[in-house]
Amino acid sequence: MSAIQQDEFDDCLEMARALLGGYEGAGDLWEANEYINRALRLRPTDPEAWILKSQILSSLDDDPAALAASEMAVRRAPRSAEAHYVRGAVLADMERYADALKAVERSFRHSGKDDDWLLEDLYYEKAAILDALNRADEAMATFEIGLRRCPGSALLKAGLEPLRRERMRRSFRVIPGGLR
Repeated sequence: MSAIQQDEFDDCLEMARALLGGYEGAGDLWEANEYINRALRLRPTDPEAWILKSQILSSLDDDPAALAASEMAVRRAPRSAEAHYVRGAVLADMERYADALKAVERSFRHSGKDDDWLLEDLYYEKAAILDALNRADEAMATFEIGLRRCPGSALLKAGLEPLRRERMRRSFRVIPGGLR
């Protein structure tokens, strides 16, 4: 790839990210999709571009296409924690929770020192999947482990609170003959 093509690829990724990050409507997402398609024409084996493509398609509510793009990323970077995380998030959106949990677990296995930025989202996604699978105790434990790793996380605290309230509500018992 020439330096000019590399610059164009980088510019396309940057524009797609900016449009995805600040989109105000579907038009911005479709424009982001055009930029990412251009980037993928320049470098079709780039896992980062496939991850971004998956996120854009997910935002456009095209889960089957988002899943296909995330699988392209995983195929090109099988040890990428982010690729497995994005795949897991799409699978969760599709309510394929067992597969989503496996993908998130793979993401944890492949995460390294450079993936600390991803931990908060990983713990949240795993806990949300466990909760969707009616495994509330495991979901709570996952939030709590996540909070030990990411103590300032407002996201994890917000996710844990409803589970704590539900556990507390279940612990109350009606006393026979109580109010007379």
